[in-house]
Amino acid sequence: MNITSNGWAVAWLRRMSMALMTALALVHTVPAQAAHPHGARPVKVLIISMFGPEGQGWVEHYKLTEEVKVPGLSPDYPTVHCNDDDICQITTGMGHANVAASITALVFSQRFDLRHAYFLMAGIAGIDPSQGTLGTATWARYLVDYGIAWEIDARDVPTSWPSGYTGINTKSPFEKPPLDYRNEVFQLDEDLLQKALALSSGVVLEDSDTARAYRANWPTAPANQPPKVVQCDTAAGDTWWHGAILEQRAQDWTKLLTDGKGTYCTTQQEDNATYEALKRGAAAGLLDIKRVAVLRTASNFDRPYPGQTAYDSLVNSISGGFVPSIHNLVKAGSPLVDDIVSSWPTWKAWKTHARTGGKAHHPFWALPRLKLPVKVLVISMFGPEAQPWIDAYKLKIDITVPGLSPDYPAVHCNLHGLCNLTTGMGYANAGASVTALMHSGKFDFSQTYIVIAGIAGINPELGTVGSAAWARWVVDYGLAWELDPREMPAGWDTGYFGINTKGPNEKPPLDYRTEVFHLNDALVDKAYALSQKAKLLDSPEAIAFRAKFPSGPARQPPKVIQCDTMSGNTWFAGTRLGQRATQWTQLMTDGAGRYCTTQQEDNATLEALKRVDALGLIDFQRVAILRTGADFDRPYPGQLDVDGLLKYAEQGGFVPATQNLVNAGRPLVDAILGNWRQWKRGVPTR
Repeated sequence: MNITSNGWAVAWLRRMSMALMTALALVHTVPAQAAHPHGARPVKVLIISMFGPEGQGWVEHYKLTEEVKVPGLSPDYPTVHCNDDDICQITTGMGHANVAASITALVFSQRFDLRHAYFLMAGIAGIDPSQGTLGTATWARYLVDYGIAWEIDARDVPTSWPSGYTGINTKSPFEKPPLDYRNEVFQLDEDLLQKALALSSGVVLEDSDTARAYRANWPTAPANQPPKVVQCDTAAGDTWWHGAILEQRAQDWTKLLTDGKGTYCTTQQEDNATYEALKRGAAAGLLDIKRVAVLRTASNFDRPYPGQTAYDSLVNSISGGFVPSIHNLVKAGSPLVDDIVSSWPTWKAWKTHARTGGKAHHPFWALPRLKLPVKVLVISMFGPEAQPWIDAYKLKIDITVPGLSPDYPAVHCNLHGLCNLTTGMGYANAGASVTALMHSGKFDFSQTYIVIAGIAGINPELGTVGSAAWARWVVDYGLAWELDPREMPAGWDTGYFGINTKGPNEKPPLDYRTEVFHLNDALVDKAYALSQKAKLLDSPEAIAFRAKFPSGPARQPPKVIQCDTMSGNTWFAGTRLGQRATQWTQLMTDGAGRYCTTQQEDNATLEALKRVDALGLIDFQRVAILRTGADFDRPYPGQLDVDGLLKYAEQGGFVPATQNLVNAGRPLVDAILGNWRQWKRGVPTR
């Protein structure tokens, strides 16, 4: 593109250059002590709830009548509730995507001074009957992510595997995985944990007649005993699993990831993503990560009592634990909150870890209001996806943004209006990074086209390794109930089914608001049309591997296609789970979607973007998703599922897939940059 060919381009270049020079100059001039805006509301305790009933008890107990509206929170819970004692409460929305977006938006909102705040993550959970009972209140030492894993259908695993799950890039469930996502396991501050336990140990917890009757079905303690306060650990994952087999997997997984030190007892959907977002704030000097406590109370058992089926335990049982667990959040958590507030000078000075000086982190309110205009933002998830864009478009201007992944702390730009963000892998990283960028105040994204571009597994019925697929529908794979297929009802094809449904063929209520997204048809069609003639890279290894498929797209050279994508932290593989993905996409899109790629981030990224679209910071109609096939999501005929998964790198698709992100995406990006006057107004009709 010749950027000096007309007056508007010259003016835009001058504006971009001036903004860049001003912002970059401030990197050396903003004092470290400017980390909080004048008038930010001080907070002593921030209580983090995930949905309405968890938060309401705190609001009533502490008379949290002051409402502070925070841009970027869940549309269901747009305000933070506070009182004169500087106790505040936020409700995030359920699941990894919601909590990552909400907590990051709050931490970087400039509206609260959190440097000395204590954070109490407090919600209900399922409980292991060997560790507690209905109503039990548990303080966690370890937070373990249950969902960041590989999975094949348990009916197709090797005989030595106890379940269908194993760590990513391991050879068996008994091998600890490399912690490449940085949020697989966290250990909380031991002194704060012990203080919380000591303060709440004598609390008499609420019970109910229904809960007493239900727990009597258990023959042994502590399941059949009244609730009490205990210390044990929690496992987070969007998939709401249930049953003895998957419960055993949670126990084993917790031991494995904590090197034998953790004891699993509760299962929930949010805590690792919440902690990751707080950790980003701590890295920016905005809070003290040592001041985080996690309280989970038991609303239900995580498996059936003897003689009961796993299905009935999950779907049909009325255990009576919900109301006591809601009330016991306040009963068990308020002693800690009260002590912090009543002895604030002591608690404020306690083991201070927050950064109060040294190198500046340049929060967005300390930077000039002159924002860098961006025409195209490419969102990558890890380094090899980003590097081809950085090389092809000479993205040599690095702009550090507080709240991004420590592995990818800068946005890379050029003077033509193209920037790249790398988020880190998985829901927590994607949601936190995108939210932090959008709220940074350093960029003008109001007219930006956003291309989410990453590699994926691919359905051999619709594409092959190296294929590039533009998505119209984006479906969450993980927000579901799951039974191990060896415990599911007879006649079912899969152990997965919608939350609060009766079976796999029933569409669930979309209570999370992140289950399914539909992108702008006009942009999808335009991107697809522009990239039809793109020359895609192939490899000898990919050519040899795809020849093992007898027919169809799997056997053909890669090309640009249009089909839809599925997100989830759990990296599934195999014929049965691939079929489940096809059926789930059809169900969630009312028959309109066609599943072809599987990845770990896009629903979380889209939720973060949807939140800022509501604020007018971006135009959600300008978001496109390109996924390229790095490997097949199922084996070729005659190959075992486990070999297809563990030996995915042998398919030869990684290098073509990463390069084809640019090869297939470049026609769209070049069209936008080269014809900005037209694209600025919207997607051209021809």
